[in-house]
Amino acid sequence: MNCRFEIIKPTPQDWHRIESSPDCTCFHTHGWYNYLEELGRHLLIVKIVADEVEGYFLGARRWLGIRIIEAPPVSTGTYTQGLCMMAEITAEQRVEIYQSLYQWLRKKYHVGYMQVSDWRFRTTHDDYIDPAQWSLPALDNAKVQYSVRTTFYVDTRKTQEELWNNLNYKSCKYSINKARKEGLSVVSVERAEEIPAFVEMHRHHIEDVFNRKGMKPMPYQKKEHLLSLCQSLFPDNILMLKVIGKDDNGLEQCLSTAIFCPGKDASTYFTGASLRQYMKYCPNELMVWEGMRMLHERGAGDLIFTGVAHYKKKFGSSYAYLPVLAFTPYSFLFTFRNRFKRLYGKLRNTFKHQ
Repeated sequence: MNCRFEIIKPTPQDWHRIESSPDCTCFHTHGWYNYLEELGRHLLIVKIVADEVEGYFLGARRWLGIRIIEAPPVSTGTYTQGLCMMAEITAEQRVEIYQSLYQWLRKKYHVGYMQVSDWRFRTTHDDYIDPAQWSLPALDNAKVQYSVRTTFYVDTRKTQEELWNNLNYKSCKYSINKARKEGLSVVSVERAEEIPAFVEMHRHHIEDVFNRKGMKPMPYQKKEHLLSLCQSLFPDNILMLKVIGKDDNGLEQCLSTAIFCPGKDASTYFTGASLRQYMKYCPNELMVWEGMRMLHERGAGDLIFTGVAHYKKKFGSSYAYLPVLAFTPYSFLFTFRNRFKRLYGKLRNTFKHQ
């Protein structure tokens, strides 16, 4: 493909086009980029013309001894970014654009490493497969280096009846029906002035969950980061949900809270937490189901749960295998990155109870 690139400061018209793209996820929206700027990330948006198809690349810049492009930036809760094309293209064309983009960035800006996780490269499986056995011909044929991430997702484009029928009866439908019988209800935050109180409550719920596991919350779950996320995405690109019920004394309480971020091609279940003493009322299952239903009503696409905690299977989710592409002339950097990531995971598991 004949590709032309230009780094831009996006105008409102550019954002309208990006958010109208069939590739647009919640992580490509203007609100999400406002959130990343609040975190101090150095954002990069490139306008693309590939043959007759226009589009954009969204990512971030870092300096770690060499110039690095990340799409998405790590440790921000951002799961996928990359291309937002104005028309559908093949996987092979997508790979070719990424290769041309990296060569352009390397030649003009001396970028030493570019990493991309593009939701359009994911494959879906009902059952687990070994990521080491996963492959994608478009990447293999182009000799692109990549590792593979595994997560769960639900296609909320399905009808509500299909979504309900796909829930596991014993572990999910039963819990939802029990929560309703207990009088639990789900409400969403509709006013900007309610956001600080919601974030305070949500952070308290998150701390309760991590404390009982002997762990610390993730960096992007800090209160100031959650506040920035909610305020940046409000009102169009966020759902802030509360499960309301009564405790053993008959007093109304907020038992559970969650943040969902809707997107055209993909949404995310950003965080969710329930207080331990109210788990017997099954607030979590009701909260996630109502979030799925609301996303469907908004016309959202895939709901990415992130991670591979197997309790998420009860929501009718499928396995998604997503490659993390690496472009660099220094092959040792790709090997070093993967080894460092495995070492970090081992250290986190070792010290999580300290």
